[in-house]
Amino acid sequence: MLSAPAVKVFAQGIQEKAKELGVELIELDGGFDASKQTDQINSLVSQKVDGIVLNPVDGTSIIPAVKAAKEAGIPVVMGAMDIDESGREYVVSFVGADDKDVGAAAGKKMLETLGDKGGKVAIVEGTAGTSAATLRTEGFEESVKGSNIEVVTKLSADFDKAKAMSITEDILTKYPDLSGIWVHDDTMCVGVAQAMKSMGYSGEDLKVVSYNGSKNGADMVKSGEIVATSVQPLVDEGRTSIEVLVKAINGETVETWYKDKIDMLDADNVDSYDPALLW
Repeated sequence: MLSAPAVKVFAQGIQEKAKELGVELIELDGGFDASKQTDQINSLVSQKVDGIVLNPVDGTSIIPAVKAAKEAGIPVVMGAMDIDESGREYVVSFVGADDKDVGAAAGKKMLETLGDKGGKVAIVEGTAGTSAATLRTEGFEESVKGSNIEVVTKLSADFDKAKAMSITEDILTKYPDLSGIWVHDDTMCVGVAQAMKSMGYSGEDLKVVSYNGSKNGADMVKSGEIVATSVQPLVDEGRTSIEVLVKAINGETVETWYKDKIDMLDADNVDSYDPALLW
């Protein structure tokens, strides 16, 4: 997963804060493979590490390994993406956004943009099966339910720009009258915008809402390629995750959820938004 730009930024925050706190890191990459990540967690438990910050490939399949960590007295902090609710009892804290709220905010923005007329909308999702992908889609669909917006297709691009470009080309070929696209992150959104351009669509023809608050996302808002992106403070999430883990290791009380505030960037505020908060 460290190949994903957003995860790299999250890891950067962990590295910075760990150095500041004098924490020795063992960094492992699950590579979008839930089985591999489960094996990595079990290995860390066998090594008797002091604690684990986990950005899950799949919030459900890792539950047995996280349970094993808890039973071994090893605190686990979920960072940027959460464990499935059924495994929440095995972690000490989650640092990140409510992905359902993220999707709902995107749905609200799409409703505002398309108006009463609505239209056909596609969803370009992250990695299938992850809590982030599931909840972002659920939040969007619940937000637009009962409106004239019709979600005609949902396809996974694994948070990958090239896959998102290819998928979008397929979507626009099948649905040339598409009105909007909800994209689960800005990295994929770059690929979506490239596909739109190559097929003759502009930001006026097709309304796109994204998430992550990257500099690329902000630039696409400024250029009119997309309507909006909302900010995920990934560096801060990484820094807070390791800080919370150290507190838990030291027996200090920590909150069960350090929840991000969702800031939506659009044409009205993107120029005035603090660029230091973008990644």
